Amino acid sequence: MAVHILSEERKTRLEHALDTKSVAIGVWLYRRTHGRITSLWRRRAIVLTTTGRRSGRDRTVLVQVFEDGSQLYVVAANSGMDRPPGWFHNLRAHPQLIGELDGRRLQLRADLLTEDDAADKWPWILTIAPDYDRYERRLGRIPPIFRLVADEQHQ
Repeated sequence: MAVHILSEERKTRLEHALDTKSVAIGVWLYRRTHGRITSLWRRRAIVLTTTGRRSGRDRTVLVQVFEDGSQLYVVAANSGMDRPPGWFHNLRAHPQLIGELDGRRLQLRADLLTEDDAADKWPWILTIAPDYDRYERRLGRIPPIFRLVADEQHQ
């Protein structure tokens, strides 16, 4: 009996496909429970509504959020794929977004951390989500990290 083990590339593709297909139901569950569903996942999450960089249409995704006091961070890991997720490109083009956290709607701005700042923040992120080390392994680098801050101009 032969045992087939998935290559790292196939694992990455499978994880990405599952993440992509589950976005709509994850957002629905999150909104329906005002974020309480994430306690089952033992992860904090935020719904991000970004503006599509090409379409200009609203794009919504559920991602893990890392809280450091009043600071919020999200990692554009894309399951360790060699290209960032669509929301990464949307935030680069249109940094203003709406975040939904614990049933609250927040007007936010996304600031991409520099490589040095991301390297400083990465060990802290790994203390919260040690499994994120697989993204660094797959990519050969730290994935992009955004700091989400209150957007005073669009309140």
